[in-house]
Amino acid sequence: MSLTVPAPHVPYDPRRLAAFLTEHGMPGQRSMTAITRLRRERINNRPVNLMPRPLAERLRARIIATAVAEIGRRGGETEIVGDRSSVGLHLADRDPATRTVLLRAEGWRYYSRRFGARHTTLAYVHGADDAGPWAVRVPGTLTTLAEALAWMEPAEVTKARAAGRRVRRQGDVYAIETTAAHDGRGSDALPEAHQWRPQTRYLVHRPEDGRRHRPLKLPYPVRFVRQRVLEMGRSGGRAYGD
Repeated sequence: MSLTVPAPHVPYDPRRLAAFLTEHGMPGQRSMTAITRLRRERINNRPVNLMPRPLAERLRARIIATAVAEIGRRGGETEIVGDRSSVGLHLADRDPATRTVLLRAEGWRYYSRRFGARHTTLAYVHGADDAGPWAVRVPGTLTTLAEALAWMEPAEVTKARAAGRRVRRQGDVYAIETTAAHDGRGSDALPEAHQWRPQTRYLVHRPEDGRRHRPLKLPYPVRFVRQRVLEMGRSGGRAYGD
């Protein structure tokens, strides 16, 4: 028996489909109401794509643009310029929970006819805290955000965490819980933007660029350690963090 199925371009019509199933003795729910209900159930049970690809791509582009702007503001190199082309930073890893990302670029940087080109990598960690966006440069050999964050953390801070001591951070300064005999140790080496006020037990941070961190209350004895990262630019030297 030859069956004539409605042409694909014909609009969906539950009544017509029900009649077609009944006419040819085909299995299935044949009433118009049943077919309509079944179709709605199938639509409702379709897996939901929480982030369609165009939206995900726009989000990625926005994250990169925001990070590149902050890195550039701080004097960082945001692309590797070759002889005939350049390579920009891309999003290598991210933690949506903390809004922290790792950006990387890898390519051949052109110096001159005499020196030619040299293969190089760039890597930065970018995030935001109570004072706004921040960015620091890390070694280009780091490929994951976890590796970069571990590299940024001073050894004294890592040991303190392992020992169960409390650690708080404000900008590039870590406050590590200590004994009363060592309370305030390291406060004389704090950068000018930081001020330890032992009478009120507040650590205050007011960067020169106008940002403002919330004062950090530290009611227990603490000592201070500064974060060290790579200098912005092409230097391989160390610098203090945000």
